[in-house]
Amino acid sequence: MSLAHKKLRAFNRSKVIKLIITNGPISRVRLSGLTGLNQSTVSKIVNQLIEEGQVYESHRDESQYGRKPVNLEIHPRFRIYGVIDITLWVTTLAVCDLNGRILVKKEIETTDGKAEEFFDNCARLLAEMMAPFEEPVAGISVIIPSVLNSPEGHVFWNYLLKWKDVPVKEIVGRHFDSPILTENDGRAGALAELWFGRESSSLSNFVFVLVCQGIGTGIIISRRIHYGAHFLPGQFYAGIVEINGRWENLSERDTWEDRASDLGVVIRYCEFSGEERDKNVERQMRRVIELAEEGDYHAIRALKETARYLGTGLANINNGLDPEKIIIGGLVTRVWNLIEPELFDQIRRQTPFPIVPLEQIIVPTTLENPTFMGARAMILQKMYGGLDLMYRQSHFDRQEFRTLVKRPASVV
Repeated sequence: MSLAHKKLRAFNRSKVIKLIITNGPISRVRLSGLTGLNQSTVSKIVNQLIEEGQVYESHRDESQYGRKPVNLEIHPRFRIYGVIDITLWVTTLAVCDLNGRILVKKEIETTDGKAEEFFDNCARLLAEMMAPFEEPVAGISVIIPSVLNSPEGHVFWNYLLKWKDVPVKEIVGRHFDSPILTENDGRAGALAELWFGRESSSLSNFVFVLVCQGIGTGIIISRRIHYGAHFLPGQFYAGIVEINGRWENLSERDTWEDRASDLGVVIRYCEFSGEERDKNVERQMRRVIELAEEGDYHAIRALKETARYLGTGLANINNGLDPEKIIIGGLVTRVWNLIEPELFDQIRRQTPFPIVPLEQIIVPTTLENPTFMGARAMILQKMYGGLDLMYRQSHFDRQEFRTLVKRPASVV
């Protein structure tokens, strides 16, 4: 077999298995329609995947007429993987199957300072959790809220946790023989959107914005993560902003990120209500959201005022990058309907000539836990490659699609 045929065969195989992962349960007939490959080719690829244990036949469609097709799914225990998902306050350690189902989980406190000791402890505990499982390990995903060289697994810094120049991949790798994959929280969320998000399934270019104690950003260009030249986090700071007709200067010690994030909500709520600040911003943010849902005046006011600052940065992202969508993640999406008027009012102030309605561009995520789902996406991308070459029926006219894949259609 020639090298060209081998590449086409691998391409077709990759296309089929990625569709099973992202669209399963799915029938052979639908796979043929989405890929443009003939049914015979799809059946040969699927049979190979079943023989290897990667895919299995789960159930028949409940269609009302005719022969009911058999649906295919990724075999969840073909491989397992480990997760170290770090936030500023709590770190989640988990063992999962390929469907993302949690097999065992543990939460520990995230500790500042002594970063090497912390990461070594996380890896040791996760290795103990994985020891009883006999399935092969696909890899370990480590999600870190920091400025990070993702391929090398090197943390440049996190000022709040007092981490600097930490060789995470090296430390965690001492406890495992499998690949160690590292990513920061904003880019992990973007990767989760790329693989599993309803909003991004047909997009080529979008930005994922994670609102937490700070603000993380993941930029997707041509269905790939954009890392930049030096792995900076892709944040769009606003030096001078206008809020409610008042010009404000932001500085290194008082940034847009501080004012527009969960931290900004908590600070405002405490100022309005007189309540004492909780060291754990995430815990207090959850409490503010609960109060707002119950109609608490101070909580609602804090959320709405913070939404204006968030809108300033989102307007800069929209004006500067012109993405197809900006997808927002974080606790604040739980009260999206509450903050939406103030958020879009501020964005409109800084977007004088919108080409399409801003509400179509800036939307909340449909994912429950983007960073944790990003850990699964990292493993799948390592195993099967990215999604940039996976065509979907919604992207192309059917005839154009079939013309595009006509030659490789007979290659298995």
